[in-house]
Amino acid sequence: MRSKPKPSSSLLRHKSTRRLHGKKLIHSRTSSAVKKVAVFWTVTLAILLAGIYFTCPTQPRHYATDPYWNDVARYLAGMDVEQKSVLWPLTQEYTYTMHRQFMDNLWNRIQKETIDLIVPWRTQNMPPLRKRATAFYPLSGADFINLYTLFPDSYRYLMIAMEPGGDVSILRDYTSRRLVDGLWSIQRSIYLYGMSNYFQTRVMSQEMTNTLLPGTAPSLLIFMARLGLVIKSVENVRIGPGGTLVRTMFDSTRPAPGITTGIRIGFIGDDGSRRELVYLCMKLGPGSVDRATSAGKYLHRLSDIKTMMKSAVYLLHHSPFEPVRDFILEKSVLMAQDDSGIPYHYFTEGWDTSLFGVYRPAMHLHDCLPVWQADLYEKYLQGAPELPFNFGYGILFGPRQSNLMIARKQ
Repeated sequence: MRSKPKPSSSLLRHKSTRRLHGKKLIHSRTSSAVKKVAVFWTVTLAILLAGIYFTCPTQPRHYATDPYWNDVARYLAGMDVEQKSVLWPLTQEYTYTMHRQFMDNLWNRIQKETIDLIVPWRTQNMPPLRKRATAFYPLSGADFINLYTLFPDSYRYLMIAMEPGGDVSILRDYTSRRLVDGLWSIQRSIYLYGMSNYFQTRVMSQEMTNTLLPGTAPSLLIFMARLGLVIKSVENVRIGPGGTLVRTMFDSTRPAPGITTGIRIGFIGDDGSRRELVYLCMKLGPGSVDRATSAGKYLHRLSDIKTMMKSAVYLLHHSPFEPVRDFILEKSVLMAQDDSGIPYHYFTEGWDTSLFGVYRPAMHLHDCLPVWQADLYEKYLQGAPELPFNFGYGILFGPRQSNLMIARKQ
């Protein structure tokens, strides 16, 4: 048998070189493809991160949105909802027809006697701020109208009051009679407020604890819808141990000591920006601003806030509430308040103040004892421009008998 001839050394070198070149070519093509994929995802991730950073550096986090929340806010406010909404059949009932008429009449009065008077006054007298700071309203009740109308450019609104926010999941119960039968309680809870721009504690404690639509959430949603805001999300929250808001399920039992609960509402402002309202059920006291507590940690995260105080029961005039008063003075860059807020003498140094309206001895109130401020009265004797709208306890004396101080930190 003839043996096969052995390949020449030159042929072996040629094949070896070809294999080597082939490996290099495959490796080169693979490396090129990997590099292209890596570059693609790097650029994509950079674009996404840049979009997040440049579109909402100071805005609240973007919550998952649900069109139902805007529908239920409009429903409670006596406004139209689309026929495709699950709430539309409820709007065809006679009870809702009467509710719509009631809300239209009430809002016309609120618009005419409060909002339409505040807006031009605010434009002329409220000092502008470059930062869209958090708007803070301690002892607020459900009074979102005044807070938003005075500070319409804030990205976050924080309201604190004793009334519970309520279980927001109840507002999803559109298959029962709850959303229809509860409309009467809603009307009673906001009627006197609409008549005088003043929430009475007695009325709130009675009507906002009804079994059908309890809490401040329905009233807040009504006011927000009527102000033209679009509701994107509503959730129950609590303050976690680290001082951050945590989404939670509503618990009907009284919260354990140190636990602060409330609601958070994500919405679209009139300028199209995403914003949020946080309402906390909290009894203000020294522990509220103690950095060792969860509530204190949460509040001390705030800075450069705009604070409004109205019908504040003269709480911060008394020594036990000195820590709360000092906290507000430290954190605020702008204050809008009547005489029931922080005493006037705390603003005589380091603040630029402007007084409006009328200051007189306040009548005795069932829930507090008014405090007379002689230095504030002397300042008012020097003259003060008229205040065209009702604000705080001044309504008890009649129209245009309120006082208001605007103070800006120097």
